[in-house]
Amino acid sequence: MKKRYAAALIAAATLLCGCKQDINYAEMTLPPEYTERVPDPDADKDIMQETVIIPENFAKDTYSPVSYNITAEEFEETVQLETVPNVQSYSDGLTGFNGDGFVCLSDHEYISVPIEVPTSQYYDITVRLCSNGTKVAVMVGGDKAVKSPDGDYDTLDGIAAGAVYSGTGNEFEPCTLRGVYLSKGENKLTLQVISGTAYIDEMTVKNGSTVQKLVYEVSNSPVDPNASLNTKIVKRYLADIYGNRVLTGQFVSAGTNTEINAVYMSTGRYAALRCADIGIFSTNYEGYDKNSENEISTAISWWKGGGLVSYSWYWQPPLTDKRSCFSELTDFDLKKAVTDSDVADMSAASLEAYLQTGRISKECMALISDIDAIAEKLKLLDEAGVPVLFRPMPEAGNGWYWWGRDSESYLWLYNFLFKRMTAYHQLTNIIWVWNGESYDYYPGDDKVDIVGMDIYTSYDISGNNRLMDAKSYTIKSKAAALTECGRIPNPDTLARDEAYWLWFALWKGDYIINSNGSIQYSHVTATQLDYAYNNELFITLDELPDFSRY
Repeated sequence: MKKRYAAALIAAATLLCGCKQDINYAEMTLPPEYTERVPDPDADKDIMQETVIIPENFAKDTYSPVSYNITAEEFEETVQLETVPNVQSYSDGLTGFNGDGFVCLSDHEYISVPIEVPTSQYYDITVRLCSNGTKVAVMVGGDKAVKSPDGDYDTLDGIAAGAVYSGTGNEFEPCTLRGVYLSKGENKLTLQVISGTAYIDEMTVKNGSTVQKLVYEVSNSPVDPNASLNTKIVKRYLADIYGNRVLTGQFVSAGTNTEINAVYMSTGRYAALRCADIGIFSTNYEGYDKNSENEISTAISWWKGGGLVSYSWYWQPPLTDKRSCFSELTDFDLKKAVTDSDVADMSAASLEAYLQTGRISKECMALISDIDAIAEKLKLLDEAGVPVLFRPMPEAGNGWYWWGRDSESYLWLYNFLFKRMTAYHQLTNIIWVWNGESYDYYPGDDKVDIVGMDIYTSYDISGNNRLMDAKSYTIKSKAAALTECGRIPNPDTLARDEAYWLWFALWKGDYIINSNGSIQYSHVTATQLDYAYNNELFITLDELPDFSRY
């Protein structure tokens, strides 16, 4: 989640893990009955009103994505970066570079290169790097230097297309960003180091392609063969829309629909997908919203009102006073929990016996207790017939969280969680959303229904290269969702790049509302919200089908 992490680790930790001041969010619940309501633009938009549902097909889309003319043509050009004017070049200390040398860029330093392309189409941008795990942003356009959002450094006012990553070797290696849209004529391409130091040899721009249609052909069955009828219906619906339209999603404050209501006040439409964090029920969670009494009932009402339900699990670790999710802010050691004993479907009494004889550790026992606590909440939803898009332990591959310090331990925990939920607790309402963001953390096609990616940027970006990455993790094609984002994606950009995420989910709190629960436009403007929520590419709550008849 938080690309903002690098700049403000502590602030992000408090935002995500509940260690923040109490916010006076309105407790809003959703009545199970459909209530007919005509949005009145002249009405006093009171954020405290209850959420109500617009009948299916009541609201009408007023916008369509803009069309782009894509003309495929062969093209390739390589620029030796040491030839760029006013840039310091080097030729000593490293070998294996092409041309006469290379350039060196430290934190936030950048280099801009003009490239003239023959047609408006997708291009692959390959950068030869020699660095130790450095991340380099690729931007298109930009004519003047501007301050970063936090004011700490200069950048250019271009559009971020994505980033390339170097390995850990001592040789120059090609790193490619695929599917970057460039307009016919001259384009300024900027490489800026996000962190670390990068030695860069050259940059090649070559005609490429974006997401292929075949990617959108996915299975309509859940990976759990014992899934409930409602869960199978929802999974079939998701497969049917994937590659054609995108579900709107919004994270909410626990026990409320505050953020969803705020969007409605601005657009006249509700998000189709209610997203929340089930981590508030973890045993060691100490946020202001711990064990929110209204959370599960609000989710059940949302489903009964026609909406879809998603839960992430930001897991505050047990057995420690350092209760942050972030690996740098906790001393909980997942490796100590890993066991070769097959205990995922054991009863509490059997587990206690294993603990007493030393066959499992106290860390393992504590994690199981947390899993069981979360399972009890999911079971309430299961009994109410509510399918859940379940996204546990997000963004493991970034290494930011304690569950992602190493891939081997993470895979053990994910597989253990999967078996404990399905075999022992016999939950039938889970659609498994994996958000590991690294091939090394992928648990296998038999335990993943949907691949999640998170993108935080202040720019309009389709993330099509990230969507293509999602496909590369799997053997069987899996749907990919934009499971967290810092701004609502522009339908024009998604359609242009054919990046049809299954859904997007805007983060909660000050990404959409202020401390009083009213909407604010710090991350998205009223115009952008209206264009997205009233666009035919995006599916809102009123456009969802009656799942009892689907």
